[in-house]
Amino acid sequence: MVNELPTVALKALNGGLFVVGFALIGEAVAPKRFGGLFGAAPSIALANLLVIVVAKGHADAQREATGMIIGGIALFCACALGVALISKYRARRGSVLLCLTWLLCAEAGYLLFLR
Repeated sequence: MVNELPTVALKALNGGLFVVGFALIGEAVAPKRFGGLFGAAPSIALANLLVIVVAKGHADAQREATGMIIGGIALFCACALGVALISKYRARRGSVLLCLTWLLCAEAGYLLFLR
């Protein structure tokens, strides 16, 4: 764990810099509602992949990127079902079912592509 402390610190610093950079892009785009797309997940993902390539190599970064893609696809599937689930079961129960849907889709993707 001690060996990974510099890598984690570099990921945090790099992630922060990427968030600021993408936030500046978000401020420049029109309409402003698209600004949030640039603020969080894409910038952190790119920053972490950059650190992984430098620290551990391309093979680990490819595996991490594949995991990010699987998670994104699982989130898309869960959100596609989420509207119907929340409409039918109300907020609390629908949200729990939505989370379970995401978890099942992500686990299936992991078992199919990363195991």
